[in-house]
Amino acid sequence: MNFYLLTAGYVVAGGLAVTIFIWGKADGSSFFDKCYRIVCVYLPRTLKSVLLKCCGPRGPAALDRTWDYLCYKTNPLVQIFYLFVVVGGYLVFVAFGYPMVTDQGFSSIHKYLGFVIFLFCVGTWWKACFTDPGIVTKQNVEDLCEFYKWDEQIFTAQMCQTCNLMKPARSKHCSLCNVCVAKFDHHCIWINSCVGVGNHKYFLLFLWWHLVICAYGCGMGLTMAWNIVITKNLFAAQFVDPVTQERKSATWLIVLQYMMATEGMILFVSILACVMGLVLFGFFLWHLHLVRVGTTTNELSKWNYVKWLLKNDKEEGGEEKLAKLNNIYNKGMFQNFKEVFIPVDVHKFPRQLAAESKALQADSGKASAATSSAANSKKANKGKTKKG
Repeated sequence: MNFYLLTAGYVVAGGLAVTIFIWGKADGSSFFDKCYRIVCVYLPRTLKSVLLKCCGPRGPAALDRTWDYLCYKTNPLVQIFYLFVVVGGYLVFVAFGYPMVTDQGFSSIHKYLGFVIFLFCVGTWWKACFTDPGIVTKQNVEDLCEFYKWDEQIFTAQMCQTCNLMKPARSKHCSLCNVCVAKFDHHCIWINSCVGVGNHKYFLLFLWWHLVICAYGCGMGLTMAWNIVITKNLFAAQFVDPVTQERKSATWLIVLQYMMATEGMILFVSILACVMGLVLFGFFLWHLHLVRVGTTTNELSKWNYVKWLLKNDKEEGGEEKLAKLNNIYNKGMFQNFKEVFIPVDVHKFPRQLAAESKALQADSGKASAATSSAANSKKANKGKTKKG
């Protein structure tokens, strides 16, 4: 019974924490607002005062640096956690599930198929992490401004005050990465990078293959567990209470307790895969929908804000302006998907290639001039040697 109490406590605590951070405000008066102040204001303040008394000024300063690093700087901690969950979950399934594959009549091909899917998961994650998302630079900014036209609705010509560059339409400056990204979608903590025109397709493939491995692992694991229940005929078995020694007939709860005690690792990984698979399924469909309608997460937020302003602007013809809104970046479903999966290379625009070619020619000219100068110097030295 402790297992169920622990699980229920975990769900309640996790749900409460998420609710507090989503709906809680620092200046509100609701229950969640008060909880938010306790967790995010009073507890840090108390911790800082304790550190100040114990460690002096260095204690609170170290806490501030740690918090700033975890929340406001790009760091690999979430990536390490991802590898721990995915690689660890796969190894657990290999250790506890693969021995049952042939014993329960499954084809041994599932072992190799599972490994291939696992490789696709890690491979697409790696590509999404380390592929250039489409960083705007001095060399490509003019081409990007011509390629992505301002629609004068959610994007207008303006400078990025941080990068000191003109911001192309559909781009955004990421405060975590400290760069402007072309066709910016969002900053993803799982890949420790932005999702933009350069790596959008790898992000979608990352979601897809993790959805596949979750569905595959959940299906295989729960099928194995059910086969054990049927093979051992557990619903017809008699179970002995370890405390009272009382014999009890099987129920769903008792059978589940027995399976958690004997095949707990397989059930845990399978249920985790099931829950994560449902989340990934919704997230993947949502991003496919955004691609279908020719928008991004960032642009959707801008559209919603503009529509909200126009709905509340009743004095200056807000409703008429609202009706005239048009997404010029929606070029039809086929073209929208083509732009994502066959994206433009932001570092191979004509102006940038021409500038790089000129720079290369200038460098080669300097190198040849230096070589000829050195050769002339050697000849002069030889001439002096002969005269001497």
